[in-house]
Amino acid sequence: MNMTMAVDDLVNVLSVRGAIPQPLVAIVGTREPSPEAAETAFAVARLLAGQGIGVVSGLALGIDGAAHRGCLAGGGRTVAVLGHGLAVPVYPPQHRALAEAIVRRGALASPFEPEVPVTRATLLARNRWIAALARVVWVVQTGAPGGALSAASHARSLGIPVLASPWDDPRWTAGYQSLLKHGAESVDAVTAAARLLQLADEEPRGGMQGMLAL
Repeated sequence: MNMTMAVDDLVNVLSVRGAIPQPLVAIVGTREPSPEAAETAFAVARLLAGQGIGVVSGLALGIDGAAHRGCLAGGGRTVAVLGHGLAVPVYPPQHRALAEAIVRRGALASPFEPEVPVTRATLLARNRWIAALARVVWVVQTGAPGGALSAASHARSLGIPVLASPWDDPRWTAGYQSLLKHGAESVDAVTAAARLLQLADEEPRGGMQGMLAL
């Protein structure tokens, strides 16, 4: 598989370090969240972990990292889908220690060959797999444009429910309204956990077709 195929076509196989648990919910969002949004992502992920629900995200700074850490803090299992191959250094470098913790309590996964480097295109491409592994995608906070909108778009194409949360800050209004316009369900910080638990317990509507465990 060359890099062009990895980015544009994405074969139906993931390379994995660790073990991918089920069920999973995707928690994604901006790399520069408000403190309240980051705290909410952490708290909800920790609560889900306590109920046996794992979290999948993209290991990015901000919401992604908060979600992974919250899941681990709750004793749960979490999956980070990388925007590069497994043989290259973890990106972002600030999350290399977090990545090692995730391997011990879940998995690092990549749709790319081991030596494929991180690029903007690969980071966008991995969003398909974040959605495909999940039973529901929750976009905690995002601007427009934003990478989390890409994950939501892939979820819709796969028939996976999308949730979005409103915030009392105009920076996030356009992203939230875009998600609602395309069919996302609105949930606030108080009701997000209950709705995620409900959807995680349902039979998956779409999702990943296969993986390669290493």
